[in-house]
Amino acid sequence: MHDRDVIVAGAGLAGLRAARDLTDGGRAVTVLEARDRIGGRGYTVPLGDRMAELGGSWFTPEHDHVREELDRAGLAVRDYPPLRGARWLTAGELRLGLPVPWDELAALEGALARVRDDAARAAAGDGEVGAQSAADYVESLRPSDALRDFLLGWWQLMGGAPPERGAASDALVSVHEHGGLSGLVTCLAHGPAAGWSALAAAMAAGSDAELLLGSRLSGVEQDADGVTCMLADGTTLRAAALVLAVPINCLPAIEFTPALPPATAEAAGANVGAAVKVVMLARGVEPQGLAVGIGPGLNWLYADDERDGTVLVTGFGWQDERFDQHARAHVERALRAFHPGAELIDWATHDWIGDPASFGTWLTAPAGRLDLVDPERFRPAGRIVFAGSDVAAEQAGWFEGALRSGAAAARTVHELVDASHRR
Repeated sequence: MHDRDVIVAGAGLAGLRAARDLTDGGRAVTVLEARDRIGGRGYTVPLGDRMAELGGSWFTPEHDHVREELDRAGLAVRDYPPLRGARWLTAGELRLGLPVPWDELAALEGALARVRDDAARAAAGDGEVGAQSAADYVESLRPSDALRDFLLGWWQLMGGAPPERGAASDALVSVHEHGGLSGLVTCLAHGPAAGWSALAAAMAAGSDAELLLGSRLSGVEQDADGVTCMLADGTTLRAAALVLAVPINCLPAIEFTPALPPATAEAAGANVGAAVKVVMLARGVEPQGLAVGIGPGLNWLYADDERDGTVLVTGFGWQDERFDQHARAHVERALRAFHPGAELIDWATHDWIGDPASFGTWLTAPAGRLDLVDPERFRPAGRIVFAGSDVAAEQAGWFEGALRSGAAAARTVHELVDASHRR
């Protein structure tokens, strides 16, 4: 006997989408979430009179599933305004014009042409160019100090890991898909006006699934008839199938009986995404601007609209023991490296790397092992069906990928449960 038809582990957008689709199809579903909130790596918090997105921020024009979910929930889309300016911190110098000295302009143009060509190769499936670490790829361009900092600053936008650890593939494919480095700013096109947490809340409210917060999955046993899930508090739950919608870096902490297939087990924990994100409320920052380069802790900053003399600045860096995202002096120094006259009013951040419900940020393939994050490794394992942006067959690493994978998991589980009922 089963307590319910399906258990969904993980209440991020993938798990919520799977649960909603399954309950819409008449399944009895229980959702387990280790945190005391839903939304996964979508996390909206107040900052002054603004909203700060501590997880993912944007969706792009081609992300149709995100837009459909927002429409379904009756939530507005915010269209971000065009950028009005850019500044660069390269070779230790803050530049307001070109990102490199004038005498390096030809080298910059040549590097951008090479990146464009290599991006097309990576998008076409050339694993050799994409498997290099981002650091090795940039060095292959024989850059000056300023050009190196410019390119690695752009890597920060798409590569969620220190450049020595992350494969260049994700960034190169994104460059190709968006028409070059400058086209990457289309990633800043849209966001939920009420925040990603509001979308998660609407999705949960639109589902008849039972939701259990603070319920960390510690073990999974499956047999021919179903799946038994063990929680950290000793509770056990039984179902015909399990949708496992947790980040892949959380899989090593779950005991599986029988063990996961070797290809899946090898990929567990393979995401090297280790980005740092700090959202700052500041004065003295030009709004609607971009700041890119290598700074003391943050390397890519986006300044939003001005409101009552303050600007919300979203900054990204990669894991660096010299930078403490929770220390005011560190955050202030990182901001002022790009905006020397800025006044830091307040900031918000979350440690996704240390968070036991994520153990990392958005999906980034390890250098030299692109195969470890191949979604084919996460095909259904018996009665366990995987979902999440880490394992998405399309748009991996984005909320769009999470939604698509959740929908696909629901379709697969419907078939599993139907087969179980026929037995």
